[in-house]
Amino acid sequence: MAFEKAVLLWAEGMGWRLERTGPLRRGIWPVARLEFLREGVLTPENWDHFLSSCSLFESFVPGRREASSHKGIAVKFYQVEKPAWGFAQIAHTGPHEWVAYCRSRAGWDQLPAESEQAAFARIGLEFLPPEERCMHDMNKPDGGSHA
Repeated sequence: MAFEKAVLLWAEGMGWRLERTGPLRRGIWPVARLEFLREGVLTPENWDHFLSSCSLFESFVPGRREASSHKGIAVKFYQVEKPAWGFAQIAHTGPHEWVAYCRSRAGWDQLPAESEQAAFARIGLEFLPPEERCMHDMNKPDGGSHA
């Protein structure tokens, strides 16, 4: 999608690490909005400034890290410090039931976990690609891990 690429290029120009997350990252299309995870935490005021001054966005929701393109494409930004990146990417990629399962496992939020692979290791699971994360995998005896 051209708009998604434009947002990623904008972030790159800002010197940000920004990656897609949410349903789009799981390969689901269409989506209600584009979701991105940013490494590093900005104040609400800084977000408001960046979103209001970016020509990609027609409007934004003050204090919420949400914006809309000129064509009405909704965008939501999440943010996290690098040591928690892996857990944040799992949490924001979803789906909700899969995240709840991961959060219930021993080791959730034990830092550092700077990658999803590290976060999966912390909770005792092998890495599972986003497009394969669903509830039926949790019913396997190994907790859904794939060799």
